[in-house]
Amino acid sequence: MRVYTVSVLAAALVAVFLVSGAMAVPVGRILEWKTGISTVVFDGGVHAEKGFKCSDCHPNPFMMKKDYARMKMVEIIAGKYCGICHNGRKAFPSNKAEDCARCHKHM
Repeated sequence: MRVYTVSVLAAALVAVFLVSGAMAVPVGRILEWKTGISTVVFDGGVHAEKGFKCSDCHPNPFMMKKDYARMKMVEIIAGKYCGICHNGRKAFPSNKAEDCARCHKHM
C-alpha cells in the first residue's frame, strides 16, 4: 500500500511539473522593466494563451537570468529579442507607433 501511495504522489508531481513547464510566464505573472521613458510590461499569461512555451524564448533569445533583458528598440525592430516574433507576421509589429502602448505602459 505504501509503494502505491508513493507512486501516485510521484505521478501527480510529474504531471504538475509538465503542465507548469508548458506555459510561458504563468498566468497572473507579469514582468516589468523600467526604461528611460516608460515601463515595459510582459504578461506571460497572454503569451501562454497563444500557445507559447518557456522553451520558445529561453534560453534563446532570452537567458533566464535576473536583469538580463537590456535591449534597445532598434534591436527589436531589427528582428532581435521580442522582434523575432513581433515582426508583423507572427505577432503585432514592434515598429508601428500605434502599437507602442501594447508593451510600453505608464508612459
